[in-house]
Amino acid sequence: MVKDFIKNIWKSQDTSVWLVFLRLIIGVEWFIAGLEKLIDPGYVTGMADTLGFFASGNPNAWFVNLINSTFIPNATVFAWLVSIGELLAGIGLILGIFVNLSAIVSIFLNISFFFAAAWISPSTQSLNWIMAALGFIILLSPGIKNLSLDLLIVNYVPKLRRPLIDWFGFEKLNKK
Repeated sequence: MVKDFIKNIWKSQDTSVWLVFLRLIIGVEWFIAGLEKLIDPGYVTGMADTLGFFASGNPNAWFVNLINSTFIPNATVFAWLVSIGELLAGIGLILGIFVNLSAIVSIFLNISFFFAAAWISPSTQSLNWIMAALGFIILLSPGIKNLSLDLLIVNYVPKLRRPLIDWFGFEKLNKK
């Protein structure tokens, strides 16, 4: 049965299947990252030290100032915001509920992580850009919302199609 399902997907010309797969992978990544942070008792208590490390060699003076003036004095709050944000973005992408909002959170987190830690290594730098780009693909692709709770909601409340599925009106552009 699984073999036939995979064969049918492979033969399909509908790229939305692959987009849904992408959404699920990114969702699982965020879910695991957030869950690990919530389970780790040292994550919240160690956030100030982590932020201090990010500021120590960061070449972006404006971000170092932001870390020192805003993030470190509120390290506990930011630790909770990051862990819960990651977890909720993951759940949203996996279940396909509020996918656009989850994509925006994903993009914001990755750009923030880029400015905080890109100076540490080329892999950290490139991974955050790749994840941010994938967040934009999730946000801009109506087909990525197939097999989602958003689409199920839209089937019952068609007026919600634009805010839940197609924020930018791309479906109308493709029909012309």
